[in-house]
Amino acid sequence: MQIAKNFKITVFGDSVPKGIVSENSKIKVLSDNVVNLVAKHYGTEIKNQSVYGQTLRRIYEKGLIDNYLNEIRRRDKNIVVLSIGGNDADFDWEDVAKTPNEKHSSKTSVEEFTKLLDEIIQKLQKKKTTVILTSIPPVDAERYFSSVISKKADPNKILEFFNNDISNIYRYQEAMNMAITKCANKHKCKLIDFRSNFLMCRDYKDLLCEDGVHPNADGHKFMAKIIIEQIDGWK
Repeated sequence: MQIAKNFKITVFGDSVPKGIVSENSKIKVLSDNVVNLVAKHYGTEIKNQSVYGQTLRRIYEKGLIDNYLNEIRRRDKNIVVLSIGGNDADFDWEDVAKTPNEKHSSKTSVEEFTKLLDEIIQKLQKKKTTVILTSIPPVDAERYFSSVISKKADPNKILEFFNNDISNIYRYQEAMNMAITKCANKHKCKLIDFRSNFLMCRDYKDLLCEDGVHPNADGHKFMAKIIIEQIDGWK
């Protein structure tokens, strides 16, 4: 599959494709983010509709896909990249801390996420739009817990919810990532898998910001390299 200038590419994603990075407890948008780096490499324009904190549920409820389909020209070669899932796997930590011994679901359950993703993919493919999915970059659970979660709610209560095992944070995210992979296989979508490449790096945590969630500048360069290699390998 050749990414050429005559393709109309739109990315719907969260803070990662948006280029959000965290430095000294402050967030900013990285100009040389993964989307811009890939666009520059191919000499093409990519419309980046990514939003900080975005979830698949919000994309669905706001009708963003319907709006997109109403605006595009059918004669164009349209590509939609869905780079989402990290925030869906997150929790309302304040709510969890209030009742740590009760069952809590992530912001979007895996079941609901799968259902919504299925529906969105089918809607896009019905209109002859090519759908590309991306995996979720892995988190550093310890860093995320200490620098983010513990500042939002009582860390002891959160630990109680996780049975003192904060690696549960990673496992919830992994389950969401598996849902993305299954949907890609089911609907025969191309899947850009940079998660596996992150995990194969012995120092992958060095590619993440201080918050343990967002890839840093080196992380964005790393993702762009992987994406370009995978796209160039597509037929």
